[in-house]
Amino acid sequence: MITLQDIEELLSKRKWHERSLRTNIVSKDKIIEFPNFKIALCESNTPQKHERKLKEAIAAIAPEWCEGETRITLNRNVQCERHRDGNNGMSWIIWLGDFTGGALVFDDGTRIEEKYKWHHIDGRQYHWNEPHEGTKYAIILYKSSKPPKGLNMAAKRWGQRPR
Repeated sequence: MITLQDIEELLSKRKWHERSLRTNIVSKDKIIEFPNFKIALCESNTPQKHERKLKEAIAAIAPEWCEGETRITLNRNVQCERHRDGNNGMSWIIWLGDFTGGALVFDDGTRIEEKYKWHHIDGRQYHWNEPHEGTKYAIILYKSSKPPKGLNMAAKRWGQRPR
């Protein structure tokens, strides 16, 4: 049986990329602009093909609706600026790690901060994270009809039309 501690260990051992396409979640000083695309300086990305064990572990503890076209975003120590998500709206999020602070806050005053528990959120509403201390992992599950940003990155880099 997979536990949250098993997933936390997998997250601690994974190779994290310090660049992301999620420019909507970082401050302007953490964006690098290239001629055809922008990069965000934050550790927010999707599991790679070779991370099958991590994806299977997440699926084993995910809420019931996590099947089929569900996408996964993994964050490490990301403090999001005020933003709305570009997916179809509803997401599930869980925080793991040894950290304090970092509440997820919405414009209406809603605050979500309990660790090791799935939270169902509407990412279409403006939200952000407060600062935190320690190592904070987030797993975000959502559905989207848009192609993953990663598919578009190579095309943008080479001046091709995104898929």
